[in-house]
Amino acid sequence: MARFSEDDFIEATMALVAEGGPAAATMQAIARRVGAPTGSIYHRFESRAAMLGAAWNAAYASFTAALAPLLRAGRPRDAALAILPWAREHERRARFLLLHEPIALFEDTPPPAPLRAELERLEESFDGAFRACVATRGDGALREEDLARAKFLIFDAPIAILRPHLMRGGPLPPFAERMIAELHAGMPIG
Repeated sequence: MARFSEDDFIEATMALVAEGGPAAATMQAIARRVGAPTGSIYHRFESRAAMLGAAWNAAYASFTAALAPLLRAGRPRDAALAILPWAREHERRARFLLLHEPIALFEDTPPPAPLRAELERLEESFDGAFRACVATRGDGALREEDLARAKFLIFDAPIAILRPHLMRGGPLPPFAERMIAELHAGMPIG
């Protein structure tokens, strides 16, 4: 049995990016974090881009798994509020995913095609849940304004509320839930 798993390297990558930004996640730093020889990474991942892509997909899959069922059930407010417990439970993943853009992670080299295809599958599934949620809130039409309002209420505003606290690494603010609920009460999606 292998002494180090793919998950060990993925978690180390997320931790390094969460703590020091994308540049901190060198192959040597990842190996050091895990306590493995650098060659161990290359037995599992062909490149740094592959390592970052696998980490991004793992964090994104975790995030979408928390929100997609609520979106599919037509519960946008609950989906927005679900970001909070997800971020508390998965602080490292939240800092990795919500404080960094994929373009910054992959500015040198995009992840290999299978990882890009997996991310596209995750994004399409999540977008389908989001669009289904918006469609249930009104007359079923997906107008640009409704989509923009829903994106703001479900994702952009809650993440903006969390971002300063994620950057500092401190506990999430006790008022975050109230602010998100008030946004949804004051500006419903449909």
